[in-house]
Order: sequence, then structure tokens, then C-alpha cells
Amino acid sequence: MTAPPRRRYGFGALWLGQSLSLVGTQLGTLALPLLAVVSLDANAGQLGVIAALRYLPFLLFALPLGPLVDRGDRRRLMIVADVARAALVLVLPVLHAMGWLRLWWLYAVPFLVGVFQVIFDSANLAYVPQLVGRDRLTRANRNLQASQSAADLGGPGLSGLVCTAVGAAGALVIDAFSFAFSALTLALIRPTPRQAVEKAAPGGVRQAAATWWQDVRAGLVFVFGQPELRALAIETAVFNACEQGALVLYLVYAVRELGFSPLLLGLSLAAAGIGSTLGTFLSEGWARRIGLGPTIAAGSVLGCSAFLLVPAASGGRLAVFAVVCTGFAVSGLATGLSNVLQVSLRQTLTPDTMTGRMNASFRFVAYGMVPLGTLAGGALGTVLGLREALWVMSGALLFGPLAIICSPLPRRQALPADLVST
Repeated sequence: MTAPPRRRYGFGALWLGQSLSLVGTQLGTLALPLLAVVSLDANAGQLGVIAALRYLPFLLFALPLGPLVDRGDRRRLMIVADVARAALVLVLPVLHAMGWLRLWWLYAVPFLVGVFQVIFDSANLAYVPQLVGRDRLTRANRNLQASQSAADLGGPGLSGLVCTAVGAAGALVIDAFSFAFSALTLALIRPTPRQAVEKAAPGGVRQAAATWWQDVRAGLVFVFGQPELRALAIETAVFNACEQGALVLYLVYAVRELGFSPLLLGLSLAAAGIGSTLGTFLSEGWARRIGLGPTIAAGSVLGCSAFLLVPAASGGRLAVFAVVCTGFAVSGLATGLSNVLQVSLRQTLTPDTMTGRMNASFRFVAYGMVPLGTLAGGALGTVLGLREALWVMSGALLFGPLAIICSPLPRRQALPADLVST
């Protein structure tokens, strides 16, 4: 409430647009495979290709697009990315209505949407400090993370209801509308001043390309050259890879070996959203009580350790269900505590002229590990068995917090008060 009116209005518009867009994304996440299965009779292998193509742009383009975010108008880049995603998603229900939909469209569209997702995510994380000021970052990130947690919590159930009511193609229309609404809210925000950024030096394509890759390298060197940022990057990479591998195994394990119905499966996954929502709102208070670094470290350790409850659960179905839900809820709570503070620290430690490349480097590492984790989880499940593979993937999660514990981060009590601007 102490922020200038222009900043309060600007962040409110951003937050509103992002909240609706996150709900729309949840609809699209379920509607796309449903459209493939129901309309095109896609098999499990083809669905796997569609899922992999959604994340492939992070591996291919996150690093090269980082300098674009630092040199360009971040708000404008976000608007362009939103408009492009709205148009791309809308293509699918239009083709479906006209009877022209083919499987290759379901390969191409998610990949292209992923390219613009890379642009939006990198620009968004760089734009928030510019919009709200670095002294209000934690609260802004808390609110944004709360919207993400709420979408994760209610999204799966809402998606099922919407797809039942209007069909998968209708749900994709709503998803496209949510991107368009986000673009509109961003367009209503007054431009905010930022530091001047050096443009690529003239001198031809070869020199421009060399300068561009120098910028990409500078982003990687910046992230991995600072002990705290390096620790956060390693922890995020390990967590994403092992968590996604464990979740792939859990979906099969819960149905085949635990005998969970679709309702119990959905409720167990929703427990993580409940915990994450609570942890998000507790993050500021815990950081004030025990310090920012200790809160991040404790959240990382607890969030990873709680996954061990999933393969450890035994007994009757209800007892197993209760233990699994506890594991997901505790993991979500601890991750919510840690994530808000991690993002704020990354943004505060990074000069404005480097935030795009910093975020691109993190996205490259974090999401680039997801396909590796899912492949590893599937392979271990085939060789060792589902429960044994869950033990391995859940145990491997604990290597992530080691990077934070062995860094200077646990000794940090608060966000840095001053930041070098070059």
C-alpha cells in the first residue's frame, strides 16, 4: 500500500492478467492431449512427443533469447508473446471445427507456443523488478506465486469440468482468450523507465552474431560465477529433473500398485497445491524470523525429503493415501516457502541490464533438465520396478539442497540493500 499509485496499478494489472492466464494454461494442458486422443486417436508415444515438444524450446532458445530481453522493451516483448500464443492456440479449435486438424499440427503448435513461452517467462521475471521496485520484490513474487499455486490446486479439477462441458476444443478457445486478456492488461500499464542498455555494435552480421553470443556467455558466466546464484541454479536443475521423473513414476505407481481411483490420484496431487499456497504466504514471515538464507535452505531440504514419504507409504489404501498426501503437502509447503525467496534473491542480486540473460540461463538449466528426468524415471521404472525407481528418484532429490548448504547462502539474513547497476 505504500507503493506509488502508478506502480500499484501497474502490478495489479500484471497480476490480474497473469492469474487468468495461468488458469487458461491449466485448461490447455489437459485439453491438448484430450483433443489428440479423442479426435485423432493418438497413442501414448505420440502424447509423449507432444509433451516433449512443449519443453524443447527452453533447451534450444532460452540462452539465445536472453540478450533480446535485456536489449528490448520487456513489456512489449510480453505483449507480443501473449498475442502470438493466443493466435497459435486458437488455430487448433478452428482447424478442428473445419475438419482439417491433423496430428502434425499438435506437434507444431505446442513447440511454437513454447518458443513464445520462453520469451514471456524471461521478460516477465526481468520486468517485475522494473515495475514494482526491488524493495517490494518479495511481496510481488509472493502474490504471483500464490496465483501459480492456486492454479495448480484448482486447475486440474476445473479443466475436467470445462472439457466435459464445452469439449477439449472449447477449452482451448478459453485458453487463447486468457492469453489475449493478459496482453490487454499489459498494454494498459504505463511504460516504466529503465537503465539504458548497450545495443549490439554495428559492423555486419558476423560481428553482430559474435556480440550476441558474447552476451549469452556473459549471462552464463554471471550466474555460475556467483556462489549463491550457482547454488540456486544447481538446486533448481536437480529438483526439476528428479521431481518430474518421480511424478512420471507416481502416476503409474498410484494406479497400478496402490489402486488409486482417478479421484484419489487427483486429490493426492492437489495436496501439493494446498501446501504450496500456504507456504507462499508464510515465506515473508519466516524470512524475517530466521533469515532469508536459512529459510531457503530449510525449505529446499524439507521439500525434497518429503518426497520420500511417497515410496515409503504402506498399509491399507486409506493409510497409504494419507501418507502420500502428507508427503505432497509438506513438499509443496516447503517449496512454496523457498521459491518466493529464491526468485526475489535472484532478481535482487542481478543488475537490471543482466536480468534477461540471468533468467534465460536459469530457464535453460531448469527446464532443459525436465526431459532428462522423465526419461531417467521411465528407464528406472522399467529396469528396477516402480516403487524401487521412486526410491531412487526421491533420494536423488536430496543432492539438490547440498548445493545450497555448501554455499554462502545459508548465512544470508536478508536481501542485499544495495546493488551495483552495471
